Parts: sequence; structure tokens; C-alpha cells
Amino acid sequence: MARALLCPGDAVILDEPFTGLDTAARDACAEVVLDLLDGRMMLFAMHDAAGAQALNISDIITL
Repeated sequence: MARALLCPGDAVILDEPFTGLDTAARDACAEVVLDLLDGRMMLFAMHDAAGAQALNISDIITL
């Protein structure tokens, strides 16, 4: 995940980025992810709705 966050590019795809983290760690990581990816397109694949809520994502597609 660190490589994806620090490498240049217009878009980032992260699959289950918060799996295995407790609530406090997930919220802290979500804040860092949003800061580092500001202005880039982000695509997250998640099974945990709380993870998406922690990111304050405006467009959520549920399948």
C-alpha cells in the first residue's frame, strides 16, 4: 500500500486496504490515505462498509 500511495500517477486502486486493522488504526490510515491521494482518482474494493464510511467517500457502488 505504501508504494501505491507514494508513486506518482493519476489514479490508485486499493483492494481491501484496511483489512485486519482495528477501528482506531483504520480511521488513522484512512486520514493518511486521503491526505496522500488528494486530487487523484481513487478506486477501493471493500467488503467493510465502515471502511468506506471512514473515508467519507461520496460515490459508493454496492454490489
